[in-house]
Amino acid sequence: MALRESVRTRHGADTSTAADLDIATGRGRGTGHVRHGAFLANLAEAVADWRWDEVASLRRQGTAELGAAQTTDAILVASGFNGITRVADAIGIRPDPWTAQASVELRARHGIDSFAPAAKWS
Repeated sequence: MALRESVRTRHGADTSTAADLDIATGRGRGTGHVRHGAFLANLAEAVADWRWDEVASLRRQGTAELGAAQTTDAILVASGFNGITRVADAIGIRPDPWTAQASVELRARHGIDSFAPAAKWS
């Protein structure tokens, strides 16, 4: 499971190597088969945990390595995803039945259920 852009390499598209979701859930380390994956995972974790000094340091690193626009985009995505998910959980929005059922194996394999109350999936 990967988005087309998630598996691009400097040699072009490598659609045989899907992104490793374990890096996104903290169960894996490395790049997750995503360009700059380790950096992006560290940045997302710092944003989600509100470690602003670390985010500032990573922003400087990312600006030097990826560019200012790409780093800003990564921070915006991490912040937005975190916020949207928390708002949905707080006001009781649950995944539709098809999504909840279709994602059972994926959630179990990557430990995703541990990030939300069990009621989210019922």
